[in-house]
Amino acid sequence: MHETLESGVMDIWFGDDETAELCSRAANLTARWGAAGGMAVGRRLLQIEAAPTVEALRALPGGLCRDATDDTWMINVGNVAVIRFALDDRTYGAGTVRVLSVSDQPAVRIRR
Repeated sequence: MHETLESGVMDIWFGDDETAELCSRAANLTARWGAAGGMAVGRRLLQIEAAPTVEALRALPGGLCRDATDDTWMINVGNVAVIRFALDDRTYGAGTVRVLSVSDQPAVRIRR
């Protein structure tokens, strides 16, 4: 993915219908993570969508990190969830984010 996106904002798509249903309705976010957690996840999705560049994504709270094994990105949403997404300019066009999952556990590296 290009470090500078061609569009002013990103366009969000979802990797599957279940993730789309969860993320597209405030009531579903609230049912899953409670009022505060659901609002935080929804806010982070809006922040991702509004980011015009990868650098803007890096500036978001939550410690954006890239998984080099599958070229996906992860960003924490407080202690609520982690959003895994791909910057997907080949499938849907430049400036597209494909949200693959929103999981209950924050992404934390454990050293062994």
